[in-house]
Amino acid sequence: MWNQAKDLMLGACDLHVHAGPDVVRRQHDLIEVAEEASAAGMKALAFKDHNTTTADRVKLVGKFVRDDLILIGGIVLNYAVGGFNPEAVEKALLLGAKIVWMPSMDSSLTIEKVHVTRETPWLLPFVKLHEPQKGLTVLNEWPCGSNIKPEVKQILKLIAENDAVLDTSHLSAYECAMLIDEALSIGVKKIIVTHPNCSVNRMTIAEQKELVAKNDNIYTSYAFLPCMPLFDRQHPKEIAKMMGAVGFDRCLIFSDFGQIVNPSPVEGYAMFIANLLAVGVSEKDLRKVASKNPARLLGLD
Repeated sequence: MWNQAKDLMLGACDLHVHAGPDVVRRQHDLIEVAEEASAAGMKALAFKDHNTTTADRVKLVGKFVRDDLILIGGIVLNYAVGGFNPEAVEKALLLGAKIVWMPSMDSSLTIEKVHVTRETPWLLPFVKLHEPQKGLTVLNEWPCGSNIKPEVKQILKLIAENDAVLDTSHLSAYECAMLIDEALSIGVKKIIVTHPNCSVNRMTIAEQKELVAKNDNIYTSYAFLPCMPLFDRQHPKEIAKMMGAVGFDRCLIFSDFGQIVNPSPVEGYAMFIANLLAVGVSEKDLRKVASKNPARLLGLD
């Protein structure tokens, strides 16, 4: 099964990787992860930093790895970049950013799940001690506002104009629905709904299906991190069930690795594939979620 997984790594894309340098300790730096991905025959990596853009770093890292490994940078709209800051997004896009992540550690939902409901206690070391009302939401009111904030609309326009990817990051299902409707009306063409299998923004299968039904270029993306012992301890069968219900044509997988307690992101991605094989996901469907679908989303097919 491990050999099958290694074969399925050829051409695979991991669009959610953490690596150093970072303000928190990381298992490996960007060059080390990129070199390992290159050796595994992967097609693309996207690096996510909760506090700043990675667009500049990937340009430099690209000088040290094979030319056909595509390295993708982006920006996460947490407080470190000013939250919903159109100017920060514009500058990141000028640097070559291809993904704009909505707030992660500073989102209203994350703060609620960590400090109020305690559903995601393992995120506590990564989350600032904000009061729940200080979190970031795309809505005019948390948790169920009726409008998207004007500055978020400006950011969506920048994403559309630059043909970048909108990633919902740590938003609630309700926020995602409102944001996606607004994004589609503005002209955003590439959208990822991030880890609906994770406790920080867990979504029902019905909610996931409703979101991808809005447009053919919307994908749900599932993380392996929640399966780890120090995190959600989720069984891979749950992820396989979600993907089967949503439809493998509309799903992606990613590691979300980079933590010092886990294997490298590349090894983690291979482990994810092996685990999904073990619970009955076919090689054909795994090629879709690991290679074909992300390549289509990024225009690499």
